[in-house]
Amino acid sequence: MMLLAIDVGNTNVTVGIFRAGRLIRRGRMPTVGSLRTLLSRMKVPLTRVDGVIISSVVPPATALLKQALKTLVRPKPFILGENIRAPIKNRYRLPSQVGQDRLVNGVGASFLYKGPAIVVDFGTAVTLDLVSRRCEYLGGLIVPGVGVALEALVSRAALLPEITLSPPREFLGRDTRQSMRAGLFYGYGALCDGLVSRMKARYARRAKVIATGGHCRLIAPYCRTIQIVDPDLTLQGLRITFDNHQETS
Repeated sequence: MMLLAIDVGNTNVTVGIFRAGRLIRRGRMPTVGSLRTLLSRMKVPLTRVDGVIISSVVPPATALLKQALKTLVRPKPFILGENIRAPIKNRYRLPSQVGQDRLVNGVGASFLYKGPAIVVDFGTAVTLDLVSRRCEYLGGLIVPGVGVALEALVSRAALLPEITLSPPREFLGRDTRQSMRAGLFYGYGALCDGLVSRMKARYARRAKVIATGGHCRLIAPYCRTIQIVDPDLTLQGLRITFDNHQETS
């Protein structure tokens, strides 16, 4: 069985290829990019794809992906929230408001690491979500992502330069660029630690803390509370969701 798993975010699309449950290839492109080009670059044997599953928070991109997949692979894709559901109990007050990526992260955390767990997803937004030991999505917090914060800072402050998201040399910046980097990296580390500590104290003192998302490897070293860094958590959650559907249908 070869599975094509696609996670559509606001900034990037992440693609994973699973064979017999093991992630063998991964790739990424801008959300406005070409899926055909990405799959070609990844050398995906499209004729051997047996299943497709998509999680998306960008409806227009989902529609384009569905059109592209019609000409690329044989199986009809499963779309989270449309024709397949994540195997997790959604305890949100308005369940339809939860992004499918957050539910899939919860699935990955529960099945791979066991609950309770706090998933910190460093993407376009930073989300911190709590999953119970009984595989229930309980809720979470959303703050602007580090890239969004940097863009806003540079666009609103006339004298601040554009910088790359690279780690600071030291805690105390000694020029403007290093001061900005130190503020972002140590600031988001402190934000993560503060929110995680409050979530643990209020809801689940023994929760595992798992970091994922496009910036997780960059920011996690600055967060004392993070115990596990898994950039592939969303893709793994998609794989688990697909396998669960196959077993129960």
